[in-house]
Amino acid sequence: MIKKLSDYEAYLKTLLETGCPLTAEQLLSVRTHIGFFQHERLAHEMVLVLFALLTVGGFLFFAACPDIPVLILSALFLVLLVPYIKHYYGLENGVQRLYDLYAELENL
Repeated sequence: MIKKLSDYEAYLKTLLETGCPLTAEQLLSVRTHIGFFQHERLAHEMVLVLFALLTVGGFLFFAACPDIPVLILSALFLVLLVPYIKHYYGLENGVQRLYDLYAELENL
């Protein structure tokens, strides 16, 4: 998804470099694509929150009931949480950049 986002960002930058204004239909298409990326970001945010809650819950459960399998499960959640945070961070910043590019395209 990050690749698609960066490809679309590059496409919008080439549109900006041409300097010719976009039609209302083209601007609507850009807005629609940004909406798709927003929905993707929201879905990833919900999964990120779920993994964060599972991680914290797992470590709290380990504190209440110290058992090695519980610790291993909590550590696995943590191992999955870290790259997921990185992925969500890339999505969030990419969508914010798309907002800026859209605003520039509107002002052409």
